[in-house]
Amino acid sequence: MKKLLTFLLLVCSGQLFAQIQPASIRGQLVDSATFKYMGYSGVSLIKLNDSTLAHHVWSKDNGSFEIKSIQPDTYRLQVTHPGFADYEENIILQAGENKVMPDITMLSKAQLLKEIIIQDKRDAIRIKGDTTEYFVDSFLVNKNSNVEDLLKKLPGIQVDKNGKITAHGQEVKKVLVDGEEFFGSDPTIATQNLRADNVETVQVFDKKSDQAQQTGIDDGDKEKTINLTLKDDAKKGYFGKVKGSQGTENRYEHDAMFNSFSKKRKLSFYSAMSNTNKTSLDWSESDMYAGGKGETEFGDDGMMYSYYSYDEDDFSGMGIPQTWYTGAFYTNKFKGDKHALTFNANYKELFVSGFDNNRTQYILPDTFYFDNQSKNFSSTRKLTSGKASYEWKLDSLSTIRMKINGSTGTSESTENFYSENLNEENALINNNKRKETYNNNKESVSSSVAYNRKFKLKGRSVSLIFNQNYSLRTGNGFLSSTTNFYGVDTSLTQTALIDQRKKDYNKNLTWEGKLSYTEPLSKYWFIVGDYKYSSTNNNSVRESFDRNTLNNEYTELVDSLSSNFKYDITKNEGGLTLRYVNKKVIAAFGGRTAYTDLYQKNLTTSKEQSQHFLNFFPSASFTYKPKTTTTVNINYSGATRQPTLQQIQPLQDNSNPLMIYKGNPNLKQSFRNNFSVWMSNYKPIKGRGYYFNVYSTFVNNDFSYSDFVDTSGRRNNQTINVNGNYTTGFYSNYNYEIKNTGLDLRTGLNGNLGRNTNYINNKQNVNNYLNISYSLNVSYSIEEKFDIYVNGNWNINSSKSTLREDVTTRFLIQTYETGFWLKLPKKFELDGECTFNIRQRTTEFDRNLNTTICNLSLSKKLLKKDQLEIKAEARDLFNQNIGFDRTANSNFINENTHTVLKRYILFSLIWNFTKNGPKPE
Repeated sequence: MKKLLTFLLLVCSGQLFAQIQPASIRGQLVDSATFKYMGYSGVSLIKLNDSTLAHHVWSKDNGSFEIKSIQPDTYRLQVTHPGFADYEENIILQAGENKVMPDITMLSKAQLLKEIIIQDKRDAIRIKGDTTEYFVDSFLVNKNSNVEDLLKKLPGIQVDKNGKITAHGQEVKKVLVDGEEFFGSDPTIATQNLRADNVETVQVFDKKSDQAQQTGIDDGDKEKTINLTLKDDAKKGYFGKVKGSQGTENRYEHDAMFNSFSKKRKLSFYSAMSNTNKTSLDWSESDMYAGGKGETEFGDDGMMYSYYSYDEDDFSGMGIPQTWYTGAFYTNKFKGDKHALTFNANYKELFVSGFDNNRTQYILPDTFYFDNQSKNFSSTRKLTSGKASYEWKLDSLSTIRMKINGSTGTSESTENFYSENLNEENALINNNKRKETYNNNKESVSSSVAYNRKFKLKGRSVSLIFNQNYSLRTGNGFLSSTTNFYGVDTSLTQTALIDQRKKDYNKNLTWEGKLSYTEPLSKYWFIVGDYKYSSTNNNSVRESFDRNTLNNEYTELVDSLSSNFKYDITKNEGGLTLRYVNKKVIAAFGGRTAYTDLYQKNLTTSKEQSQHFLNFFPSASFTYKPKTTTTVNINYSGATRQPTLQQIQPLQDNSNPLMIYKGNPNLKQSFRNNFSVWMSNYKPIKGRGYYFNVYSTFVNNDFSYSDFVDTSGRRNNQTINVNGNYTTGFYSNYNYEIKNTGLDLRTGLNGNLGRNTNYINNKQNVNNYLNISYSLNVSYSIEEKFDIYVNGNWNINSSKSTLREDVTTRFLIQTYETGFWLKLPKKFELDGECTFNIRQRTTEFDRNLNTTICNLSLSKKLLKKDQLEIKAEARDLFNQNIGFDRTANSNFINENTHTVLKRYILFSLIWNFTKNGPKPE
């Protein structure tokens, strides 16, 4: 009995000892400037739950420290030294854990004092793990300055003339306010509308992706983010702007915007009209006042991708626009942030007119020919759209997100074309004159529901997502065309007439569901599995009718130009990824398998065709972060791409009688292999850093085209699959701030090369291309007095086709920019910029298209708080603006010129109003 009691006592004691087994932590401190180890620094562990000091030690001569006998808990590790900024990081210590910290780099106050003006005795900058925190009251800014003015004074942060922010060598994608998006995700919303004296701290960090936040596992996908923490009395108010502008050439820009925010509630209204290039909310305003156009989708590699979508209702920059648009936006969080609602509605009208000229040189196996096209056009578009989202946090571990988007619109267009083809001797082969008119109606609805659940075991999570997309487009139009063909002696040999009515009906419906599960295998290893099903149904009806000569109505169906076509894509896919995550290394290895079914049916002829594909998509990524300011990433992924409905539908398109396109029902899906390596390093205190990226994409069964040019100069075009296409490129930049001089230098070298394969008159043509660009930017500023910048960009384009080895297309495009801002007495400001475009002439294109585009403005602030501004500005001062683009690809080189706005003067009255935070003294 005694032995049994003794045994039980020993067992219970052992279990009790195991449960309370203490932890330990050790590390070493390093001076970030000299890289020397730092001794005699205070190292403290503070409990997060009650802020009590648990342990305190001093580092040794070699900078090392060790704390033993620590109770398992969550602590704040704090390192202090009289000559350095404090270091803080939250850590979790498990029972029995012997934690070894990576080298902790300390920032010297002496270095900081050389770069900034300190108003307070407290530290101006504090490093907390991966976060750099600036205390705003320690930096001198002018009265009534906004956050953008403040950021320009912070070491390691740059803001350009358009409000683009670069922090620690990388572009800032988001600016949050108290951890929340501020009227959308564009950074300029908060920086240009919030006052600097309302901000407590500015935090710079790498924000994890939505997927990493949902699963709790770092996937290495991050974006540079700034968070503004507001003072307590600055968390409610409103701001807005009213602008009226009238100018020469009857130009005008009028807009009004109002925004209100109170804690979590944000409300916005806007309305604008103009006949300048300001035809819609730009990226920043769209996010600020309309909820943005951001979309999210899943790729074949299993990752979520966010992108900004443009459509035909956006102004392309070609022509003279006239527009009116209005909308409203609302978002709120309530019941302890468990519920979040967002609504927005928009209406827009856009009228555009102008001309568009294209001159193209085509290379054939034994000759050249030239295609000259010109058109004048006018179009009217109307669009009504709405968007809503709802997020419900069921508890601390579960979230449901729902979104719905809808739109309806109409468009009308009229285009008058003239085109001609010339042979190598500049003799006329054919010409065409035609008119096209179209009326279109469209509607679309998309929705999504997502459920995410984390478990108490760190790293374990499950998510379920459903997406739906529906679109319908109907159209009705007329085509009137006259085409003349000429013989060798340029005499007229044939005339072809077209007088037809066109009717289109296109419907698309997509359903998609995805289930994902993440399971931790150990402290650093995780496995992620998922299954995805998607179904896409397309129906396209296209009909062409000739005019009936008896009743003068368009009733004669043209079978060769008409089709009722069904195209469905069904995909089942699943994947497994093994992921490793620790403080310095993030790695992932895995793959996906997908079974895809492509089904086609010509409903007119009842002809059916099916294709089945089984694919494996390997993926691998490796991210190494030896220091908080240095990152190396290596990535590979594979992905498929399906043929589009237009590419696969076996129907002739004669809208351009000199270039007949026909779909190819035998197309296969393509497979892309993507490789990339990038590296970044930035030292925020010194203001120096670099970014370098190398990428390659190799494509199997890539989509290209087959062109057959007959003796009359008519082109017959069809999409085909080819192998051997690839592209390889690199991107690099280097930033260098010369401290205490106001000088900032930036330079970049970019390039790409590759090959494209197509077929010309049944002969294979391989085009090898090379593009290289170099940029150099120099800026100089004197605080609140003067800014100036000079930029240069040199771009070389070269291509060579195997059809004619003796012909190489090569040209240089040079762009130089300079600008200044000058603060004058009596609250006057002078602002100017010039862009010099030097476009090298070629044998094919010998016109002088060099331009000097200069804008100049003079403004004056009025009222005590500068809320009112009057402004006079001249745009395109020398009246030289030209719409221009030049492209060299495959077996052709194209030069495009089009209508753009030219010189005008605009007079503006602008009222900026705001009420938030304490009143300025």
